[in-house]
Amino acid sequence: MFKQDLPVAEECCAPLASEPLSDAGAADLVPLFKAVADPVRLRLLSLIACHEGGESCVCELTDAFDMTGPAVSYHLRILREAGLISSERRGTWVYYRVNPPVMARMSAVLVPALDQDAGAGLREQVRSRYAGVALTVLGNPDGGDGCCDASGCCAPGSDPGALTDESAATLYPDGETDGLPQDAVTASLGCGNPLAVAELRDGERVLDLGSGGGIDVLLSARRVGPSGHAYGVDMTEEMLALARANAQQAGAGNVTFLKGQIEAVPLPDASVDVVISNCVINLSTDKPAVLAEMFRVLVPGGRIGISDVVAEDHLSATDRAAAGSYVGCIAGALSKSEYLAGLAAAGFTGAEVTFTREAAPGMHSAIVRAVKPSG
Repeated sequence: MFKQDLPVAEECCAPLASEPLSDAGAADLVPLFKAVADPVRLRLLSLIACHEGGESCVCELTDAFDMTGPAVSYHLRILREAGLISSERRGTWVYYRVNPPVMARMSAVLVPALDQDAGAGLREQVRSRYAGVALTVLGNPDGGDGCCDASGCCAPGSDPGALTDESAATLYPDGETDGLPQDAVTASLGCGNPLAVAELRDGERVLDLGSGGGIDVLLSARRVGPSGHAYGVDMTEEMLALARANAQQAGAGNVTFLKGQIEAVPLPDASVDVVISNCVINLSTDKPAVLAEMFRVLVPGGRIGISDVVAEDHLSATDRAAAGSYVGCIAGALSKSEYLAGLAAAGFTGAEVTFTREAAPGMHSAIVRAVKPSG
């Protein structure tokens, strides 16, 4: 139930949705809003959505309030009857979880629509920056207005308000990148190693969101073997050209690079076993769409293993915008609680966000894990 705030001037009278509600649609949503029109119920919904694993025991919820168990149960019953949460009894305890489709319906009305011009402008900034990196690696540094060199758009000096990149040599274990084309290693702009948390297995199908020069796709292809397949999606023609050249040089026959946006992945439903990404989701201007797309393309029981930049919860969107630029991987980062709530709203379970190192004050490189329920 969130939409990433953009570092632009706020509009107090912004539209509430991309399309206005019909009378019937509004009437259908009224019971949902009535159900959360109470501070206790609103807090309960937030606690359940943000709880590790995407579900909470009634005992855990009772402990969070200065109320009796029956009083908390009364509010939970109202949320359940409205369809906002579901419950499951296990032994003597009852566990609650949010209902993602219903939460998504409310989100479409509750959250102001993105400023489309601002979103398009930021997307073009990101595209131009990474196109410049690809052209530099390909030997055409004058072909774009991207970074000053191929060491990364977040490298020191290229953007004063940017995350400082680590080199591929520090992100990947010794020997892991041996045999890869040097251009794939040079163009690595990540903040972590998603393969270290994805635990890829022989024969699996893997999707890398924002695949760039292809380093993580090529490494994934190695791990899943000839019976598996690794897909990369990127919106930048120059990066796709670089990635395809790297794949050809590496002799990788089980890889496919697709042009597209990570908010609308050009793959069918339930088509991959694992989704990975390396310091890219923070660059999206519509993160709920990205999380929903990950859920859609995964098979039941599929998983995500993501490296990304994540903010501490005390930093507001305004704080993040003041700390650094969007294309520098700072202003667009989600907070830890926003990430967990977004994954739960998309339908994931077992979500966890683990900070690995501080990238800037209050900002961290992090690994993100979650599972699409097998049911």
